[in-house]
Amino acid sequence: MTRANEPAASTSETTRRTEEHPLIVRPMRDDEAAEVRAIARRAFERFDMLLFSMRGKEVLVATGPDGRILGATVLHASDVGSLGPLGVVHFVFADPDAGVPGIGTALRDAADARFAELGCSEASARIDVVNSASQALHRAGGYRVATVAAQWRRWGWRLPLRWWQAGTGFDPGMQLWLRPPSGDRQLAADWAGAGEEKSAHRRALAVTAALNLLLLAVVAWRAPRGELGAVPTLATLTVTVAVLLGLREAAIRLVARHDGLTLGHVPWTNGLPLATVLAGAFGVWFPQTGSSTPQRPGWRHDREVTALGRAHLGGALVVAALAWGAALTDPGIGWLAWAEVRRAAVMLALFDLVLGFSPMIGTAARHVRHWSTPAWAALAVLGVGPLATTLM
Repeated sequence: MTRANEPAASTSETTRRTEEHPLIVRPMRDDEAAEVRAIARRAFERFDMLLFSMRGKEVLVATGPDGRILGATVLHASDVGSLGPLGVVHFVFADPDAGVPGIGTALRDAADARFAELGCSEASARIDVVNSASQALHRAGGYRVATVAAQWRRWGWRLPLRWWQAGTGFDPGMQLWLRPPSGDRQLAADWAGAGEEKSAHRRALAVTAALNLLLLAVVAWRAPRGELGAVPTLATLTVTVAVLLGLREAAIRLVARHDGLTLGHVPWTNGLPLATVLAGAFGVWFPQTGSSTPQRPGWRHDREVTALGRAHLGGALVVAALAWGAALTDPGIGWLAWAEVRRAAVMLALFDLVLGFSPMIGTAARHVRHWSTPAWAALAVLGVGPLATTLM
């Protein structure tokens, strides 16, 4: 699922033939909205449907020879300032009961053709880090991940405008994918430099640590615990981030390696605006743990559910142990801002172990839930416990 109503009269009907099934892609009629929404409910999880909307967007549907709707894409073109129109794909989905190949490809190509009609020089899609099917679909259509550094080089100070157009910035776990104009050498160079080397993963982990240190510093400023000054508090938070996130990630990697799974890391830079609002307005740390998943092209989430669940269960148990320890003990060291340590450990356990649904998502809860609902239920109890203990 990507995070890219009325039919557009200028959109032509297109036909794409697979080996056995001719598919027709056309604008959705008003009386078909309920049917499309029903297909979306079958394609997406219940909590993901909370974010599903067709309001104010164009919807193209793929139909079979009998006229039955087999899938749809929700899109629009946005034009802000001097950047030019940007094609935005919000959702692409096929009916899981259809059993017809090529639906996603037909919808993707029809969306690109529609963007060309609307004068969009480039197109974007926000794709979940674990949505390997959508990643493969868009990669085959010429889309690639655009890192924040690449986005800054591309748009500079106008980056917030592009984020506004693409609807990004408040969606942890999502990445911005772009299909640039042909011959765009700068973005091609950025893509070529985004390798799988270990140094790239270390940089990604460092970005995650820096993001969370910044957020915890804002929380400590907004709702301070204790009377320590800024320097010892910041020093405490630095060590806290290193221990909490470092031990968590180490456990995930060790279990994954034992199962023969090689993981990369993706920071949640897109979730920073939402997390900053929560930190500054309410003094709440929304941990931006990032996503530790396979990053090789062609990986399939459905084949790695067990290994990812086991790996993140290992990281979650480490977080639970640290949170319970922080909630139940107090070393009484005067120069250590232990109240800040406790708050950070408790909030990490709550978000990471309990909330496995978008948009307030914890990666451990999510992966463990996909693997084993009973295991996630037990994990959720462990994650809520430290908070309950501190509130008693």
